[in-house]
Amino acid sequence: MTVGELVASAEGQLASKGVPEAAANAEFLMAHLLECKRPAVRLQSSRALSANQERHYRQLVLERGRRVPLAYVLGSQDFMGLDIRVTPAVLIPRPETEELVEAAVEAAKRVPRRAGSLQVLDIGTGSGCVSIALAHLLPEAQIVATDISAPALALAQDNARAHQLGQRIRFVQADLFHPAGKRTTAAWADVAVSNPPYIPSGELPGLEPEVLKEPRLALDGGPDGLAAIRAIIDEVPPDLRPGGWLALEIGHGQHEAVRGLLAAKGFHSIEVRRDAQGELRIALAKRPG
Repeated sequence: MTVGELVASAEGQLASKGVPEAAANAEFLMAHLLECKRPAVRLQSSRALSANQERHYRQLVLERGRRVPLAYVLGSQDFMGLDIRVTPAVLIPRPETEELVEAAVEAAKRVPRRAGSLQVLDIGTGSGCVSIALAHLLPEAQIVATDISAPALALAQDNARAHQLGQRIRFVQADLFHPAGKRTTAAWADVAVSNPPYIPSGELPGLEPEVLKEPRLALDGGPDGLAAIRAIIDEVPPDLRPGGWLALEIGHGQHEAVRGLLAAKGFHSIEVRRDAQGELRIALAKRPG
């Protein structure tokens, strides 16, 4: 069969399984098979594939038809122009999180310059996408990235090495409730950043099948969605230097609660920013001092 015939067949198969944007998914899977960009797939519509290629493509389509997220099927996800390897051990990077990185970069530029490098704490690093993007955008930064999941940390380390950043990002296995791992006596971080789990537990069953295949640990924010956010706001101040900044990605409708939690802990200059869809999703706050 030709590329065009297989893509058309896959589109119908994926649509029958309820896969959103079935046509685009069919083309992305073919682009992956042919090792080309998606627009090039249509230019090769009359190309005949070998039996092995056809078999491989049908397997990719079958997997996507089971509602396995496209990024897991492909094995990677673009994040701020960076190729980030992903597996079911980690949350798939999303566009909102790119805006979290942008807010953290802006916060870093507000930090008074001290002797030595800029110190950044990434809480719950997952794939490492936030740390890797920050390291690219802030060449002076040294980053500590934590996660409770050993498989996630192993993948994040691989991603950092793939981008030649292994020397600038230190990965630490740590409970979210103790963000810096072993507590130090002196504040050390200029910026702390986190995309924590923030979906209320009761809302999880209603999520898209693809989302439910991502790690529950990275999604479930407890009964009100604020358990991890509350813990970070409570625990991170001793790690932040006076005048340091905390940047958080938060869920829909959580902005007022998060403002209150930050203010109660003494943070000031609190901002909650809108994402590209107009939702208040990025919280930024400064530690007193």
